Amino acid sequence: MDKLTFKANKLTKSMESLNSFVPLLVQDLSLSGRHGTARAYMSSLRRLTEFTGNKNLLLSDLNPSLLKRYEQHLFKEGCKRNTISLYMRMLRSICNQAQRRGVKGIRSGLFNDVFTGTDSSEKRAVSPVVIRRLREADLSSHPTLEMARDLFLLSFYLRGIPFVDLIRLRKCDINRGILRYRRSKTGRLLTVAVEPCAQEILRKYSHKTSGSPYMLPVICSEGYSGYREYQNALRRYNLHLHKLSELLKLKTNLTSYVARHSWATAAYHEGIPVAVISESLGHASEKVTYTYLASFDNRTLKRANRKIIALIFAKKESEMKSLSYPRKFSDMNFKAYD
Repeated sequence: MDKLTFKANKLTKSMESLNSFVPLLVQDLSLSGRHGTARAYMSSLRRLTEFTGNKNLLLSDLNPSLLKRYEQHLFKEGCKRNTISLYMRMLRSICNQAQRRGVKGIRSGLFNDVFTGTDSSEKRAVSPVVIRRLREADLSSHPTLEMARDLFLLSFYLRGIPFVDLIRLRKCDINRGILRYRRSKTGRLLTVAVEPCAQEILRKYSHKTSGSPYMLPVICSEGYSGYREYQNALRRYNLHLHKLSELLKLKTNLTSYVARHSWATAAYHEGIPVAVISESLGHASEKVTYTYLASFDNRTLKRANRKIIALIFAKKESEMKSLSYPRKFSDMNFKAYD
């Protein structure tokens, strides 16, 4: 066996171990600037290692039964469904990467019996009425909350731009009122018209970025240092949004996701086709957009149900005689259920 073949076999052998292979992936991701994914990979590996107690776990050791027990363990630990899904999807991605690199012994259908979707039961959107309340609120005595409000509104005005992309916008990204930026998550190029309401917020903070290439005074570094700045900024942003929700006595707790979901939901309620909403948000597919739109509040669903029921009671009176329901939809009393 020649030296090259020996080294190749040794590398393939080392990749069969999760604790050897994942750091290789993390190194590549970090070099390409994908620090968030790198962090998620390591977090997933750490949780699985804690569960199994085996630091030398091989990719071939993974099986549906083990992953199901792991999922149940995470539930008992108090993890939310979306968090568990993230761990499972990261493990699935790791397995896929290993297979592409020639690692053998990885079983098919590993993740068929565990949750890898998105739980949209938690309400993540607020109505335009709430957005208007935010815009009109006098927060001059709460400067940190005022900036959080402004960033939230700016995210909404720029077609639901994610916080990670919002704070990384550069001054050169806007030309003649048109913003062009690439989504950090997908690398997709998006073009957005910067409306006067968005321009007003950008001008408000321009004096704080006179010596910076960024449009907003949130981060100032690049690479891993910039990623750590983003993490800290996101933590503060969500904390301030939570305090803002309490101050304004909002029923829905504001988070960095809410502005994006609110834009998508408002667009859908205005009759904008899902395909257009998907394109506007820069989603990879309409399936992702439908996940956003799945978290309608109960009041919206209740109104929709009433409209459908009204179609039944709108039939001719002769067809209704055999029914014991009220003859007029307006006669039906729903107040007890409001």
